[in-house]
Amino acid sequence: MLALILNCCTILLGGSIGLLFRRVLKKEIFEEVLKVVGLTVIIFGALGLFQEMLFIEDGNLKARHELLLLVALALGAFLGTVLKLDFRLKKLTKYLDEKFKGKRFSEGFITATMVFGSGAMAIVGSIRAGLGDLDILYLKAVIDGITALILASTLGYGVLFSIVPIFFYQGLFVLLTSAFGNFFPNDFISAFSAIGYALLVAIGINFIFENKIKVINLIPALGICILWFVIKSLL
Repeated sequence: MLALILNCCTILLGGSIGLLFRRVLKKEIFEEVLKVVGLTVIIFGALGLFQEMLFIEDGNLKARHELLLLVALALGAFLGTVLKLDFRLKKLTKYLDEKFKGKRFSEGFITATMVFGSGAMAIVGSIRAGLGDLDILYLKAVIDGITALILASTLGYGVLFSIVPIFFYQGLFVLLTSAFGNFFPNDFISAFSAIGYALLVAIGINFIFENKIKVINLIPALGICILWFVIKSLL
């Protein structure tokens, strides 16, 4: 849990520094930086997605998880829309906006939570930490700290509050892995990470084109991935 706590601390530190820079530099500068961050997130997500889906067999390039990716994202979007996840979360964060009087609390909280939590490093790093290998989570802590600085400078202090869902989300993987050891098969980690990378690409698009995709409504895709492998293991 030490690496997880460090991860949250770097988000707080980077976000706090970003808020200080926000008062000094012009808003236009950070808006342009945010677009560059969006482009970087898209590239990172796409590369991760290709890494998880593409492999070479007998000299030929092949793909895996493509059917699961399509089904999980499509059903996830359907369920998320029916359950009005995006609407309900925005309603909650609007309440927090009014309570804390923050202009961009909602956007900062949601965006930071998705950026820090949807990538493969959050999943794999937490699982490896549960198995005693903290290196990936330490690396993620450094990356998250830098990202938090940039996000907080443009999206405000809502970024700092993202440590709450991140702590419980990653902590769940750490505890489960600590309890069950090598319970998670590599194929599951790969598929789950691929969906996480796909969500990351969607987040990057929203950075550049101002929330064209309701990423929150896609979250059930992760649950569908889990259900897929549970059913698969029973057959």
